[in-house]
Amino acid sequence: MPPRPKAPRADVIALLQEGRSDKYIGRTLRTSPMRVARIRADLDLPRYQHAVVSLEQAWAARTQPTTDGHLLWHGFHREGIHPVLKHQGAEHSARRLAFRLAHGREPEGHVMAGCGLRECVHPRHVEDQPMRDQLRTQFTAIFGAA
Repeated sequence: MPPRPKAPRADVIALLQEGRSDKYIGRTLRTSPMRVARIRADLDLPRYQHAVVSLEQAWAARTQPTTDGHLLWHGFHREGIHPVLKHQGAEHSARRLAFRLAHGREPEGHVMAGCGLRECVHPRHVEDQPMRDQLRTQFTAIFGAA
């Protein structure tokens, strides 16, 4: 493996002052994280501390609102279709988390977007099985069985 180029010390210091990790700086400036750590020590800067991000904050950071009121998932998708949040070593269904945010309880059965846009994870748009059953019952009561 060829040696990494030496990034200017001033560039390393600038990123250290922004609060970046040694690994991030090494990757960004294509230099050794160990070199970054030595510069950090030379400057008597504390070691990098990972910020603890709540599950809700991590979920919100991976959503994108649309102009028509939906919320799209821009995180990982299991099997290409199921929105999943990987947080602190565990996987969480983005739709189930959205449901808990909106309703304050654990969902029962599968959670789906009730708005008609399959990709939507808006907390007010997701429904669990009892909600869908109730809507179906109300629809039948109003319009009769199909």
